[in-house]
Amino acid sequence: MANLIQRLSSSFLLITIVLVTLFWLPLWAFAVVMTLLIGMALHEFFTIVRHRGILVHRPLGVILGVVFSGLVAWRSVIQPTQVMAPFIGEGATLLNWVWDIFWPVTIVIIFLRQLTRRNTFEAMSGLATTLFGLAYIAGLFTYLYYIRVFKDQEGLWLVLFLILVTKMGDAGALVTGKLLGRHTLMQRISPRKTVEGFVGGIVVSAATAALANSMVVRLHGSLWCGFGLGLVLGVVAQLGDLAESLIKRDCQVKDSGNLFPGLGGVLDVLDSLLFTAPLFYGFLIYG
Repeated sequence: MANLIQRLSSSFLLITIVLVTLFWLPLWAFAVVMTLLIGMALHEFFTIVRHRGILVHRPLGVILGVVFSGLVAWRSVIQPTQVMAPFIGEGATLLNWVWDIFWPVTIVIIFLRQLTRRNTFEAMSGLATTLFGLAYIAGLFTYLYYIRVFKDQEGLWLVLFLILVTKMGDAGALVTGKLLGRHTLMQRISPRKTVEGFVGGIVVSAATAALANSMVVRLHGSLWCGFGLGLVLGVVAQLGDLAESLIKRDCQVKDSGNLFPGLGGVLDVLDSLLFTAPLFYGFLIYG
């Protein structure tokens, strides 16, 4: 009961922050909140991988992630039409200069940082893990910027739709697993995750998308189209949760942090969105 109260309290706080940021604060405030979340999630990621004995470049990695988030946010505000242009096909543009310049420069900077170390122990692991953390957290989560600026005010509802479908699926997986869970999904990755919880999360995501389909113009209010999109997002959301569980299992930690009592750290809250945001963005562009 105590854990349930903690979860509900943390969830209420997060929902309040999301709603206030989306509907009552200007776009730059959304960018600030996003950048803070990315910075905190990166700090948690680089902290837990140190339990694995990998010498990552934590301060540098966090700074680079924050810079990348700021660049994408600025690009989203200044030229939103270019941000939402497709990468291939009619009307395509080159992948934004943010990507064209940032990542090569980042690789050089991380190598320079490694060269200043007194030894070369775990040099490759540190370089690779730092880059992976940036791509996994900053690279994937910033797709929410692109969704937010989609067709002006429509982006507000699209972000809300994505968060609802993704996080309701997480809640559905938790409740279904607690009540009906009998068969372990992947013992080697997460002993407490069950097949029943996995399926329950997908069904809840699909049901949520069907009920909230009016938020997405491309679905044209179709119940079945919303349900189908929810199914796909639900599967990907559960995979995102499993992906973070794999990282935590390897690093032998239970949660990425303790910022949100009952829920864990920032990365624990964002893990499923890291996978669903790029997928939903692709649906909006090509669907």
